[in-house]
Amino acid sequence: MRQASALRRLTQQSNIIAERLRLARRLHDPPLTLEATSQRIKAVSGYSITKHMLIKIENNQRSVYDYEVRAFAEALGVDVRFLLGITDQPVPD
Repeated sequence: MRQASALRRLTQQSNIIAERLRLARRLHDPPLTLEATSQRIKAVSGYSITKHMLIKIENNQRSVYDYEVRAFAEALGVDVRFLLGITDQPVPD
C-alpha cells in the first residue's frame, strides 16, 4: 500500500497551492472554469492537466510537481511565488 507524503501526514493536505490556484482562476474576468484552465495549460506549456486533475489538486487530494506549478503560473498569468504562498501579490510589481 502506498504511504502518504510527509506533507499529507502533517497537514492532511497533498499540496500547498490548492487555495491559491483556485483564487488565481477567479482573478480573471470572467473567472476561468476548470475546463478553460486545463486548455490554457495545454496551450501554454504543452502539459495535459485535465479538469479532473485540477479538481483533485484544488481539493487537496493530489500532489503537484514543480513543473506543474510553473505551468499553472504561466497559464494563469500569476507569479509562481503567489501560488506557493510566498507573496500575496499575484503579479510582480
